[in-house]
Order: sequence, then C-alpha cells, then structure tokens
Amino acid sequence: MVMGLKGFLHRSGSVLKPIARALCGAGLMFIAVAAAAAEHTWHMDLRWNFLKLGQVTFVASTTDDEERFEIIGRTAGPLRWVKNYDGRGLLERKGEREIYTLQGTDGGVNEIRRIVFEHGELPRVLEFKDSAAERYLEPAEPWGSQAWSPMALVDRVLKSAEYPKLCAGQFTVFDGKRRYEVLLSATTTPEASSSVDANMQRLAQCTAILLGASLYEVGQSLPNAVQDGDRRLALEMGSSKKMRQVWLFGRGDRRIDFTFMSECGDGLLSEMKFHSALGVIVGGVSAPCSS
Repeated sequence: MVMGLKGFLHRSGSVLKPIARALCGAGLMFIAVAAAAAEHTWHMDLRWNFLKLGQVTFVASTTDDEERFEIIGRTAGPLRWVKNYDGRGLLERKGEREIYTLQGTDGGVNEIRRIVFEHGELPRVLEFKDSAAERYLEPAEPWGSQAWSPMALVDRVLKSAEYPKLCAGQFTVFDGKRRYEVLLSATTTPEASSSVDANMQRLAQCTAILLGASLYEVGQSLPNAVQDGDRRLALEMGSSKKMRQVWLFGRGDRRIDFTFMSECGDGLLSEMKFHSALGVIVGGVSAPCSS
C-alpha cells in the first residue's frame, strides 16, 4: 500500500511540475478581477482525482496608469515530499507596453524569463535562464510583431466574462522558450458541473485550445517525437521531460476550460479544467466572492 502511494505521488509529480510551470509561464492561471477593485487577492487549489496537488495565490491590482497580475504557486500536500516546485509570474502593463516575468525554482535550479512586449514591435528578451534550454527563441517576423504574452491572452479570456466577443479568434503566443497558436471560443450555455455548487449560476465558459501542431521550441530541428499515443511509454520511463510534452506542450491539441460565475454580481473565474492525456486536473477557487 505504501509503495503504491509512493508510485502514485511520483507519477503525479511528473504531471504537476510541468503544470505548475505552465500556470506561471504560460499564464493560464493569471486571474484578474475584470476591471473591478483596485486590488484583489484570492486562492485556488489544484486537484487530480480529489487529491490536492498544489495551491496558488493570485493578486491583481490597478492604478491610474498601470495594471499588475501576479501568481505564486507551489506543490502541496504529500506531493511536496517528492516534487518541490515553486514559481512566481508577473505581468506589468502600462499603456501598450507590457513586461512579462517568470521566476521559479525547478529541482534547485533558478529560472527566469523577462520579456518586453510593445504593440507592433518584436518582443525583447531581457533575461532568460531555463533548466532545459541554454538560449531563448529569437523573435522574428512575420509572427513576432503579432505575438501576445501568455498572460495578456489570459487577461483577454477573463475579460470575456463581461465581453463575450473577446473569447474568439486565433492568437500567436510567445513565452521566451517557445511560440504556439491558441484558439479561443465561447460557450454561453455550458453543461452543468457536479463540482460547482448548484446555487451558483453558471454565467459563461471560454475554451482555449493550444494547437499542438503549431508549437515550435528553441533548438527544435525535428517534429516533437512524443505523441498522445506515447502516454504509456512516457509513464513507464518516468521522464518528466516527456510528461511535459505529453501534457501541455505536445504535438496534440490541449484544451483548457475557463468557467465564470455570476453569484457575486460580476463574471468571476470560479473553475478551470485542464484536459490532459492523464485525466482532468481541476482548479477551483476556494472562496469565489472573497476580496
């Protein structure tokens, strides 16, 4: 029984570490209250098959001329015994200029990415240190000047709760290490979710699909060898690198559902579902109406 739990935790860790990095790096959990309070802080738990694997704290703040979105994430519970990962992401926006920063510790190795995005110009990489890549992907035309920072795209998703037309279109995303295409589409009458309190009225859902065929990483010379059908092999090998490819940045498409609720008067994000080859990872806000 003990060995079985240990094996499960190691497999879960192989899955959660890339997810945690994706949450900060890809910005997929950078949650902002849609133009509401000047500062808003709340928490979300990550669960896989009802086991708590991680937790994150979100802070969104605005001033007269600047917006800031921040997330601090870490593994939690028994999983932290075998996979100790901490990450911090930050988006600073002033006018048409954005600074995207990712900082984290992966296996004792410090990582950082700091990129400036300005409308109509190629992104400028100010700092880059990654545990698996020696250099960053050089931004280039024609895609570079149209690229979005990961968190800017999520900001668009979150604002779609109030303006549904924002949840539509195809976008190029650049995170320093890779570029890829994301397709947004809205659902106004999603199916009921058993994980959401029946008293909380479902407002809308925005679905983001990362198009796996569009993924290009720095130093990539051959197509990504890990396919969805290789999941079993990746599990048997216990490779965290392969698990990253299988889950979010593989050749197959990856889907994330953002669900909004109207109980608190405005459309606030209450749940996220990450659809992976290993099952659904659910992120739920612990207190949707807290501030």
